[in-house]
Amino acid sequence: MTASPRFQITSIFAAYGAAGVCWGAFVTTLPPLQTISGLSEAGFGLLLSMITIGGIVTMQAMGKVLHRVQAVAIPLCLVGFAIGLAIMGFSSGPVSLGMAMFIAGGASGALDISLNMRAARIETDLGVHLFNRVHALFPFAMLVTSAIVGLLREGGATPQTILPPIAVILFSTAWFEWRAGRHQAPGVAAQSGEGRVRLRGVLLMLGGLAGIGAVMEGGAHTWSALFVERGLGSGPAMGGFAAASITLGLTTGRLMAHRLEHQLRDMAIVRLAALLALPAFLLLAFSSTAGMALAGFFLAGVAIGPVEPAVYRSVAKRHSEADRGRALALATGLAYVGYLAGPPMLGQVIERAGWGPMWAVLGIVSLAACALTLRIPPAKTAT
Repeated sequence: MTASPRFQITSIFAAYGAAGVCWGAFVTTLPPLQTISGLSEAGFGLLLSMITIGGIVTMQAMGKVLHRVQAVAIPLCLVGFAIGLAIMGFSSGPVSLGMAMFIAGGASGALDISLNMRAARIETDLGVHLFNRVHALFPFAMLVTSAIVGLLREGGATPQTILPPIAVILFSTAWFEWRAGRHQAPGVAAQSGEGRVRLRGVLLMLGGLAGIGAVMEGGAHTWSALFVERGLGSGPAMGGFAAASITLGLTTGRLMAHRLEHQLRDMAIVRLAALLALPAFLLLAFSSTAGMALAGFFLAGVAIGPVEPAVYRSVAKRHSEADRGRALALATGLAYVGYLAGPPMLGQVIERAGWGPMWAVLGIVSLAACALTLRIPPAKTAT
């Protein structure tokens, strides 16, 4: 039985929201997780790479079969994410922490393409615009969670008391989405043909743009709480508000893009946003107070926000449903390369040159995103 349109839309919003809650809690617990790991900034940045390594591995596997398992893909990924977070909450050193990050990252990577595939399917079936709105809910859920977890940490909460309850939320959402999406029948097997070969260059550029966006978003998010707490000497609550500021910016930027998508093409919106990222990162580079940093994080979020929804919508438009899973897996995999390279690269910059030069590097990356949008032609919806 096909679920009602309202139930399907509510469910996909719930799934994106649950993912945002998880990442909001994770980012804000990074300072105590680093303490548990016993590693320096550079070493901890390498440990964080386990998340993206797991994501890259699983999303490529999921991309090959996603058109066959759409009905259960999101619920299975949410359950896997929950297991990873629960293990992370009880980790006691770098080995167990790295294993938990690999599991959570693997589930999250597969979840990314499954959610985008589902959003594209609902847009096609119901004739609604979802990408910017669901991607806006994701950081908003992160915003609320980051602020709450920051306050909980100020009161003495630890990863052991924070992360397992978050896993329960994921289990509940998995059941909800299974009921909403179980009607999806397996798609026709992907066919190799001239169309896919012809679009491969554009697909690689779109994936490259997603990767650049991931370097900016991952860099700003991953190091936000640590920058405010250790770079500027503020407390845990302010570290939580730093993570919340960038997520508020991400939500704002995506809602603004939703308003503009009927007037401007996706790449034009991304180009305008990337131009805003440069002054945002420069403001962070010269921040001397927590207030200046919070303003910089908000502006950076507004600039970064439209990149991923624009890329994934453009990929979905250019491919039929049978090929869409593989195309989204490739583009998302290249995005994860950005998440993989960003933390250790920026950690090295922090150790060698300090926080200011690290933010300046991200400003240069934003100019690369702007330049790449000029090379990507308008999307034509696949038939």
